Formats: sequence, C-alpha cells, structure tokens
Amino acid sequence: MHPHWNIQLDEPHSGELGEAIEHEDHLLVASEYHYEAGAVLEVVVHHTENPHRHIFTDLDSGHRFKIPASKYHRI
Repeated sequence: MHPHWNIQLDEPHSGELGEAIEHEDHLLVASEYHYEAGAVLEVVVHHTENPHRHIFTDLDSGHRFKIPASKYHRI
C-alpha cells in the first residue's frame, strides 16, 4: 500500500497526462494538466527516490503526475 501525503506546490507545474504511467499505454493520452503555485494536493506517493521526478497520484483528479522535488514541499 502506498502512503498518502499532502503537498503544496512552490511554483506552477504542468505536464502531459499519462507521462508518469510506466507502461506502453501512456502514449494514448495527450491531454495536459496544470497546477498553480500554492496549490495543496492530497496525493498517493509512488516514487520519490529520484530527486528529478517524484511520481504521485492526485486523489482529487485521480491522475498520476511527475514533479521535480524542487517544485513542492510536504505539509
């Protein structure tokens, strides 16, 4: 079971939905997502070992995203 965290974004963050899913189907999803600086997210933690890309699932929207450790802090 993956832990749940609350994180707050220190700067805006955007990306492409599906880019953080680690299987071949991720290429089928091309929609983009965007979070504003200051956004507070309740997330499921998947991978935080790599300092350049931590992977979470946003419990509000249900999508998985990757974000650099430098763009958020845990609250």
